[in-house]
Amino acid sequence: MICPKCGANMLLTKGVCVKCGYDIEVNRLTRRYSCYFYNRGLERARNRDLSGAAEMLKRALKVNKKNVDARNLLGLVYYETGDPVSAIQEWIISKSFLEEGNPAVRYLEILHANPAKLDNLNLAIRKYNGAVDAVAHDGDDLALMQLKKAVSLNPHFIRAWQMLALIYMRAGRMDKARECLKKTLAIDVTNTVSMGYLRAIREMYRENRRMKISETEETSEDEENGEPVSLRSKGFASFLEEQDRIDYKVLLSILAGLFLGIMATYVLVVPGVKTGMKQEFKETQTEYAEQMSQYLSDIDSLERETQSLRNKIELQETEIDAKEAELLNLRDKAGGINVFNMTAYYLRLRRKGSATKDELFILQKRIKAVSDEELKNASAKEIYDRVLADYPDALTVTMTSSELYEKGRALYDAENYSSALEYFIYSYEKSADNEKNMYFLGRAYQLTGDKASALRTYTEYQERFPEGEYYKTVSGYIQQLQ
Repeated sequence: MICPKCGANMLLTKGVCVKCGYDIEVNRLTRRYSCYFYNRGLERARNRDLSGAAEMLKRALKVNKKNVDARNLLGLVYYETGDPVSAIQEWIISKSFLEEGNPAVRYLEILHANPAKLDNLNLAIRKYNGAVDAVAHDGDDLALMQLKKAVSLNPHFIRAWQMLALIYMRAGRMDKARECLKKTLAIDVTNTVSMGYLRAIREMYRENRRMKISETEETSEDEENGEPVSLRSKGFASFLEEQDRIDYKVLLSILAGLFLGIMATYVLVVPGVKTGMKQEFKETQTEYAEQMSQYLSDIDSLERETQSLRNKIELQETEIDAKEAELLNLRDKAGGINVFNMTAYYLRLRRKGSATKDELFILQKRIKAVSDEELKNASAKEIYDRVLADYPDALTVTMTSSELYEKGRALYDAENYSSALEYFIYSYEKSADNEKNMYFLGRAYQLTGDKASALRTYTEYQERFPEGEYYKTVSGYIQQLQ
């Protein structure tokens, strides 16, 4: 098993890597929780709950930043909500963690293959930024034009639609504002900002209705006696003037029937409707309370587990410091760092019981690295002689640059980058004209955290292979590292 921290073949002692002291259980827990949040984000994305999906995916990446699936999906969510810049950033980071077989590579290639669309997206963002500046200087008309252009270039630009709705609301054009907000909810069904704006529009409508109801009825002067009467009263009086066609008794009977019908409706129907509404409200309230209780319980559980992980990490860091001190002590006793490296590799081969050609070659390199000054130490000299006695063929074995590259590539594909780096270095020493070896040498430096060496190797690659297979990819990595 490969240690996810140091890249060595793990010899587990109670779930801990013997070489670096890394607790594999912590790695399993972080991956499991990251996958849990990723699955929840995926489910919400399928239901067009893009805001909720983004929140879950951010949690997944907070637990495990190397969760490539979560990072790719977060990029898709950003792209779908009209934020291509954030989407491209997530895909580039994802590509740096995994290049082969990564969908993010395909997403980036699709964007680069369609420069016209990419230019439209960039122009939409510039129009949106211009609209923000115009609104800040009370230029609503100019902002309106800019935002209309932005949403025509990128119909999924949610922030542009929302600002457009705000401008319409400020101008009193509520129907237009509502149309804009509905388009955002068609993209992200639970967008809290859009839902808040719609609630504000509904409140405005209710306020207008209340104001209309509270207005007093218009009055007018009666043409005959000059007394002010209401429009309703005037209409009713005009109705009564037609005495020759309407009987007062019939009219009173109709009015009495209407009154009794209204009272019967109020007494018999309205209480039942109110009871049903109250029952439905109680059921909804109970369901919501249960969901909130479960949600709070999940949060408490995750917080406890997170604290447990933090405690384990702190304990591991303490153990790592102790291991480093112990290794430094052993190095001093062995007579120097080169003797220590030779001895460690020798003991590894002895435990294994046999040595392959490439392993003997690595041992040869470590034997030759031991200096005469280090051999003045009696213990170092004794160990050195013992290694030569047990592996006499180590000084005569030879390997070509291609053989060393193939071995390093196999370790690289297994994500054992530190071991692969050593083979790539020796292959480069044999021949600097191996294009693939130089590219993967730079990648191994980058993935093991040696940015300076990676940048130096990538630059040399561009100088040696201007028409090389990986030239464009190397240019992208150089931009990241600079």
